[in-house]
Amino acid sequence: MGGHKEEAKSTTETVVKVTTVEATTVAPAKLPDSLLPFKKEKQLVLGELDKLERSTSAHIQLNIKDKPKSKREPKISVDPVGWHNYKMPIDDSGSGKEAWLMNRGHLVGYQFSGLDNELRNLTPMTALLNTGSLSDKDSANQTAMLFYENNLADWINAHPNDWLDYKVTPIYQGDELIPRQVELQYAGIKSDGTLMKISFGTKQEKTDDDGVTHVILENTSPNAKIDYATGNAEPLFAKKKVETTVVQTEAATEATVNQEEQRTVYVAKKRKVGCVLVQ
Repeated sequence: MGGHKEEAKSTTETVVKVTTVEATTVAPAKLPDSLLPFKKEKQLVLGELDKLERSTSAHIQLNIKDKPKSKREPKISVDPVGWHNYKMPIDDSGSGKEAWLMNRGHLVGYQFSGLDNELRNLTPMTALLNTGSLSDKDSANQTAMLFYENNLADWINAHPNDWLDYKVTPIYQGDELIPRQVELQYAGIKSDGTLMKISFGTKQEKTDDDGVTHVILENTSPNAKIDYATGNAEPLFAKKKVETTVVQTEAATEATVNQEEQRTVYVAKKRKVGCVLVQ
């Protein structure tokens, strides 16, 4: 019986392995808990007044577009607890120059918050702490609020695509109504949510491990003794006394006597002719 040999067939299979790559978004590094959550929108968180009606904190996060556009009112119309209106000599030079001791100080300045008459954002500050000067403004004074507020405003203007996170906290001792110090805290945030360190190169600035800058400023004034428990204060320099010489005193006395001896004399059938001096 005849037969034939079948040829073995070799089949080669090609297996193509397809790998699917899923698109993922890398989340930015987590911001420190000391900052507000990043939402790409203006946020303003005011601490509530405490049992003594003292302000406790003010925290803002904003972009350049969030800066207030309305003009600030010329005068604050509410008084934070402990604030008193004292005018005192600024030094012992004898110049007689006096200035107001205390300001109704904003925690977060109006140029960021747009708030003026909000007690939760006000605390009594010496003029020196608030404006850098006893009687004027000194924006170069690195121990004053004004220096940091102006520089932070400049930072916002120079970083229109980024955000500023800024917090101010008054520091009290016990139940005192006037804070002994004020703490500033600030950092920048990029549009992708990553933190940016902000520093102005002052010796008052300290940067924590998270890259957030802190500044503590003193609420003092060299021309006054302040009772921080009540807000009362006494001047350390006497007001200028007006010295009167003996000659000036005698002249003033004579003028007074002459005025007392003056009387009006009328002539019959004629109008008043004026005053004459009776010898």
